[in-house]
Amino acid sequence: MYFMPKVKKIKRKIKKMLKKPEEILFGFLVVLSLIFAGLCFDKIKNNESIAVPVAAVKKSLSPMERKIGKMTSDYPIEKMVPFIARKNKRVAAYLVAIAKKESDWGKYSPKKNGRECYNYWGYRSSYNQTESGYSCFDSPSQAVNVVGKRIGNLVAKKIDTPREMVLWKCGNNRVATRSAGAGKWVRDVSLYYNQLYD
Repeated sequence: MYFMPKVKKIKRKIKKMLKKPEEILFGFLVVLSLIFAGLCFDKIKNNESIAVPVAAVKKSLSPMERKIGKMTSDYPIEKMVPFIARKNKRVAAYLVAIAKKESDWGKYSPKKNGRECYNYWGYRSSYNQTESGYSCFDSPSQAVNVVGKRIGNLVAKKIDTPREMVLWKCGNNRVATRSAGAGKWVRDVSLYYNQLYD
């Protein structure tokens, strides 16, 4: 009977432990977390990279974005393609066509203090002017938004053919719109506009 009190004592301890299984589970999780943290720390300490699977997200391009991107590849305007493609089709087509005529898609564009102005359309306004009066935009997206809004306003006023859009170059000067230079502007803009707005 000497063993009997020890067995009873052990049984009481087991019953006590079983009354609080959440404490056992918590303790087990703490130990498991420490082991995991130790393994990770050891890998970091030894400069081993931990491979984390990353889901590949491939952005699908709209047909307009693909078309403009292919057309303007290797020109400075290429970085503006995602912004241009978000505009309505007519405005996007004019943004591309006028930029081709005015700056060869950004190859010949205004600079200010040696900095790129992202003004590929010969756009003039009071905003951050260069010495020659062109607007110097802060970013490609700002340039596309400001110039796109101006073109959109003209289109809304039914100035929506390259012949009518020549006022971009000539302003409201009726004589200038009939000049040889204006005729060439219309032909050149029409060439690219028609490729995009078919």
